[in-house]
Amino acid sequence: MRLVIVVLILLLPQVTKPQSVSTLMGARSGALGNASSALSDDWSFHNNFAGIANSTQTLVNFAYSVPPALPGANRAAFSLVAPIKSFGAGVGLFRFGDEVYSEQILSAAIGNRFGLASLGIKVNYVQYSAEGFGTRNALTLDFGGIAELSDKVSIGAMITNISQSKLRSNVEERLPTRMTTGVQFRPDGNLTLLIELEKDLVYDPTFKAGIEYEFYHKFFARTGFNLNPNIICGGLGYRSSKLSVDYAMQYAHSIQTQFQLSVTYRIIKQSSKS
Repeated sequence: MRLVIVVLILLLPQVTKPQSVSTLMGARSGALGNASSALSDDWSFHNNFAGIANSTQTLVNFAYSVPPALPGANRAAFSLVAPIKSFGAGVGLFRFGDEVYSEQILSAAIGNRFGLASLGIKVNYVQYSAEGFGTRNALTLDFGGIAELSDKVSIGAMITNISQSKLRSNVEERLPTRMTTGVQFRPDGNLTLLIELEKDLVYDPTFKAGIEYEFYHKFFARTGFNLNPNIICGGLGYRSSKLSVDYAMQYAHSIQTQFQLSVTYRIIKQSSKS
């Protein structure tokens, strides 16, 4: 079974484009259908990195995603984000696959806030490794922004691989360039609504939507969906001053059920005493 999956993954770039695996991470985002371009939260580094400009604490994040029906197709992500003077900066890792086939991404991002808007830029070193096929790599550049129009409405947008980079190999393959824009609406303090549209330069757009409700102090219920491909999502979350734990489940006909768990630890600076 694993060999069949690996062969399909290896053949996919030949008929479509490389880097088809989603690098959007964080179980909060996953439960909301990955409609995360307008969010400024703990996992902004792996979603819309412009959100790290709003970080006021040092964040240590880890997430792991497992699709039981696809052995060897697990995803993992780590990020460290910290405020530095008037900027937010971060580094992170993403990995998909196993020793037979894998994709690794090492990234660094920086963001800054200008009035109501936050802008960010992200540099990625992308590497593909396949047993018997060697290793290929590329450098890519992403750009994003988030604007808070009011206390209730925010909009976000980003472009991944704005540099339109190609894999370095005997036969050059261009990595996908995706444009995403979304809206966050908070009608009250307990409810958040999200809608988003993602467009690859080659494929039809994907529509995403999500709903988050704080049903009890520090506890959250979430649900969402995607159209093209069709995905149903849901999950739960807990947030305290120092720790966040989130769980997400996604169901798609092609990969069946996928589970994700993410944890964030916040390092709070102690105020100095005179």
